Amino acid sequence: MSTPPDKIMERSVDNVQRIYAVVIALAISQAIQSLLKNPNGTTLDLSQVPAGLPSFIAFLVTLVPFWQGMNRHLDRSYLEKRAGVVQRALLLDFVVFFLEAIFLFAAGWYIKSDIKTFYWLGGLLVIDMAWGAASHYIHFPGTKSHVVKWLVINVCAIAIAVLVIEYPFQHKQFVLMVVAIVRSLADYGFCGDFYLPSSSDVRP
Repeated sequence: MSTPPDKIMERSVDNVQRIYAVVIALAISQAIQSLLKNPNGTTLDLSQVPAGLPSFIAFLVTLVPFWQGMNRHLDRSYLEKRAGVVQRALLLDFVVFFLEAIFLFAAGWYIKSDIKTFYWLGGLLVIDMAWGAASHYIHFPGTKSHVVKWLVINVCAIAIAVLVIEYPFQHKQFVLMVVAIVRSLADYGFCGDFYLPSSSDVRP
């Protein structure tokens, strides 16, 4: 007995999500290790505030919407659509998501390296913006989308982050952390029905 096509696609999407989950888990593990380990390999004294805490918080608040957004994109594009599913685009999604997961891993690696984590998070946003615009054109041409609002949010966040990095002052990590937090809050605030749809809000 042959497997129904919808079940084949469901299994393919599930496999992509599993691979992405593994790399994301490694990124989180690396970020925690980077935060709690001193350069000489000794364990950090937890009675002190870890030096890379702002970078770690920025890492987490950026990772969560990326993780949730990836899963929502796969569900909407391949499982919830009634027609016009572009199956071959799943390979593109896999490549981009895997690359983004590597950027998250690198961001976690450099938690204590001044502001290098934020460079990797910025690169992550740039890659995701390019992919998001292309992906909407592939999967939902001619329809309304959260992509425009999401692009505006990310462009503003990157522009502010660049100004913070270029302007000479201390405690840049804390300011960049605030930028990351506000960016994610705006993401959920303006695109909440994408991330957290109601049971009746299944749409192309």
